[in-house]
Amino acid sequence: MKLLIAHDGSDYADDAIKELQRAGLPSEAEAVVLSVSNAWELPEIADSFSSQLGKPTPAVVIAIQKYLAEVIGRAQSLSNAAAERLREIFPDWVVSAEACLGKPAWEVIKKADEWQAELIVVGSQGHTALVRLLLGSVSQKVLIEAHCSVRIARRRTNDDNAPLRVLIAVDGSTNSEAAIEAVARRQWAEGTEIRLVAVDDPFAHPEIGYLRWNLAEDKPESNEESRSWISQVIETPTQLLNSAGLNVSHTIRWGDATSMILNEANEWKADSIFVGARGLGRFKRFFLGSVSSGIASRAKCSVEVIRMKEIIESI
Repeated sequence: MKLLIAHDGSDYADDAIKELQRAGLPSEAEAVVLSVSNAWELPEIADSFSSQLGKPTPAVVIAIQKYLAEVIGRAQSLSNAAAERLREIFPDWVVSAEACLGKPAWEVIKKADEWQAELIVVGSQGHTALVRLLLGSVSQKVLIEAHCSVRIARRRTNDDNAPLRVLIAVDGSTNSEAAIEAVARRQWAEGTEIRLVAVDDPFAHPEIGYLRWNLAEDKPESNEESRSWISQVIETPTQLLNSAGLNVSHTIRWGDATSMILNEANEWKADSIFVGARGLGRFKRFFLGSVSSGIASRAKCSVEVIRMKEIIESI
C-alpha cells in the first residue's frame, strides 16, 4: 500500500499520524510524508529590494534565494520529524520525507498522482504558515480533487482500551462496495466492531420509491422491495465482512443521509467512518460535495472517503 501523508507541523497533523494506528493499515507499506510551503512573504521581500526600474537586482535575487532556502529547509525539517515518528509507529514501513514550494492542495494532489498513491492522509485543520489543512479549504480541495482515497484524520475521543469501532455508510452502489472492500482488506485489531449504516432518504429523489416504512416501529415494512433493498445493501456486505473475520452489525435509518450517518456515528461512538466517493446505485447516491464531503466536514471522528482505481477508470 502507498500512502501520502500531508504534514504541516500542527497538532492536527500529528494526530493524523497517530490515528493511522487505528486505520487497519498493513504492517508493511510505503509512505511519503510531504510538507508544502507557500512562500507567503516572498512578494514583500521582492518589493523591499526591487530597483526603480522594477527589474530584479542581484540583491533581490540573493534575498529571494536565501528566503526560499530557509522556507524549504523548515518544511523539510517538519517532514523529517514526522517521518521519524511514523517509523516508530510502523517499523516495517518504508518511509521517506519530502518538502516543496507551491499551493498546498495542488502539490499534495500532484505528488499523489505522480507517485500513484492509494491513500492521502490529512489532518482536519492546520494553523501554521506552511500547509494550512483547514477543512473547507486545502483539505476540502484535496478531498474533492484527489484521484485516490482520502483520509481526514481526527484525534480519537473514545477510551484507549475501548474496542475500535468502524462505521461504513452503504447504499448498494459500486463506490459503496469499494468502501466495504477497503475495510475487509485492512488488518484490524482483535475485537474491532464494524457497523453498516444505510439511510433511506425520501427527499433525495422523490420520484423513486425506496422503502415503505412502518413509522410506529421506525423500520421498513416487510415487502418485496424492502427485502430486495436489505439484501443488496446490508446482507451481502455483511457476508463479505464476516468472511474476513469481522464482527458486523447494521442499522437502517430514515431521513437526511448526511445527518443520519453523523447521528449514528455519534450515538455509536464510532472511531472512523468509511464512505464511497459517490453513489451510482438505484437506492442512494453519495455525491461528493454533498453527503460524503458533508460527513468529512462535520464528523467528530476520522473519515475515509474511498476511491478505487478500477472505479475511477470506469467513470
